[in-house]
Amino acid sequence: MVKGPFYVHKTLNNNVVVAESGDNKEVIFIGKGIGFGKRRGDIFEEKTYDKVYSLVDEVEQEKYLRLATKESEETLLIIHEAIEKIHEAIGFRLGEQIHSALTQHLALALQRTRDQTDIKNPFLTETKWLYHDTYLIAQKIVDFIDKKTGYKLPEAEIGFITLHIQSAIRDSDSVINKESDLITRCIKYIEEKTDIVYNKDTVSFRKLIHHLKNMIRDPMTVDSQALEQSIILMLKEKDPVCYNISRNLVRMIEKSTTVSFSDSEVLHLMLYIRTLIEQNNKP
Repeated sequence: MVKGPFYVHKTLNNNVVVAESGDNKEVIFIGKGIGFGKRRGDIFEEKTYDKVYSLVDEVEQEKYLRLATKESEETLLIIHEAIEKIHEAIGFRLGEQIHSALTQHLALALQRTRDQTDIKNPFLTETKWLYHDTYLIAQKIVDFIDKKTGYKLPEAEIGFITLHIQSAIRDSDSVINKESDLITRCIKYIEEKTDIVYNKDTVSFRKLIHHLKNMIRDPMTVDSQALEQSIILMLKEKDPVCYNISRNLVRMIEKSTTVSFSDSEVLHLMLYIRTLIEQNNKP
């Protein structure tokens, strides 16, 4: 991390300042209005401004400077504000590489939308339901960009933006990351044990994802009643594969969350998994 004081080397526009530290390390600062009235040699105090982002890595600086020569000041400011909304939603700031990659992607996405280029995203459905909370953040970002520019990015782009945000979350120790990874592991385990790759755009799959999230966020820990125990035993005998999958998933979630679940969770999860399998087997 480069420490100040910083001195203005040049201003690219009202929202981008190229500065140097006392030991001649270059830093690019990005923020609304931070370059207004600044002259070469002026002291730049980052803490004076709200929502300022800095680029220290030379490779990422070079990428941003190239982008700044192609995109308008207004477009880059809108992208900066959009990324700030992502920071607020996920609770931490993106690393330089992901910040740079997402900035470039949003600029390209806007250009493709202006050009009416047809964009395909083969992973859209899977992205939408495996990382649904992150997808909702991306959706709000697209709505924000639409409001600011009048261009509505297509749903395919929401999926791509989701993956950029999810990449940042995956590198963090956030609650969202832990939940997403756990759900992904659960789905992969179900697919492995049933030898089926499920259609992610079905009601049964969405309900299973929703149930897994509820299990993680609000687990049932009260012991099962005798009736539920008898139902579990009956289903275990009738469908041992589904029972074992459900039981092992509950154990997996228990280990990850350090919460002990009631036997009822095995029963409820069995029903969702059974429905998923039956829906898949329908012609």
